[in-house]
Amino acid sequence: MRLAFALPILLCVLTAAPAHAGWKAATPAVEDATKQPRIAAAIDAAMRFDQAILTHDATVFADTFTDDAVVNNPFNRIARKPDAVANFATGLIDYTTLDRVIEYAATRGAHDVVLMGEEHLTPVGKAKFAGKQVKRRTTEIWTDESGEWKLALRQATIYSAE
Repeated sequence: MRLAFALPILLCVLTAAPAHAGWKAATPAVEDATKQPRIAAAIDAAMRFDQAILTHDATVFADTFTDDAVVNNPFNRIARKPDAVANFATGLIDYTTLDRVIEYAATRGAHDVVLMGEEHLTPVGKAKFAGKQVKRRTTEIWTDESGEWKLALRQATIYSAE
């Protein structure tokens, strides 16, 4: 009788816990910068993007990119939006944790925000370095397309996989 009651609770806890995404500012200057509405909006978009990866939401993942987005990915390849979407669909982009440390956040021109820093993530499945803790340096340019923040450019370089 007790097991029948406890099993649904245990299953709920186990399925709700695994994915984690977050960010933190590396310095007080970055913390201050995140109070600017455009920078805050770009970071919100980045968090939705990260959460889409963790929850396997292909629609949000694809919609986050500009149509002409270019990525210098951790596989040391240049990828366009269709390449990134295909990598996501085939499980090459699959993580259980993804945390950002933002070391630089600034507006650039009338429509762009630059985010730079590092990411700590845990790849799983078919993803490169599955089961290891990966650290990589990143640079992103987010652009405001008629009120929607989209990822236009991204660079990610792995410097540690343990």
